[in-house]
Amino acid sequence: MGDHRLTKKSLKEIAGDVAYELFIPDYVKVIRSAMSSAQGDMKSAEAKGIAELELEAAKQKVLMEFQAHQARVSQELAIAERISTSSDVEITEYYDASGKGHAGLTASESSVTAGVGGEGRKVTHRVIKFTGFSKPVAGDDVG
Repeated sequence: MGDHRLTKKSLKEIAGDVAYELFIPDYVKVIRSAMSSAQGDMKSAEAKGIAELELEAAKQKVLMEFQAHQARVSQELAIAERISTSSDVEITEYYDASGKGHAGLTASESSVTAGVGGEGRKVTHRVIKFTGFSKPVAGDDVG
């Protein structure tokens, strides 16, 4: 008879796998997979030396910025879709990204003083409220 080796999983492991597949949203699975892959890439680069690690860190930064941009676009599309199906929409947004800086040099007979300074302020407030669902108007082409 052939040697059939089956891996045994405990009931707890099986239940965990089933729960993961049923209850964890796909986008969370994708994020988890990407994080795991990124960690593997970083460990691989770390073993090759500092130059390779710095290169991989730069790649990861660009990738994360791209994914953050995609997430913002997806969020705006979801908001637009919800706006199109709502009976009432209330949007309140405030954005202020301001900053200022200065540098100076002062000289007198007894001393020279140099200095730099800056301040920044970021205010972000966004509230979007949706109420109900709009009903199609007669004559609108649905589909």
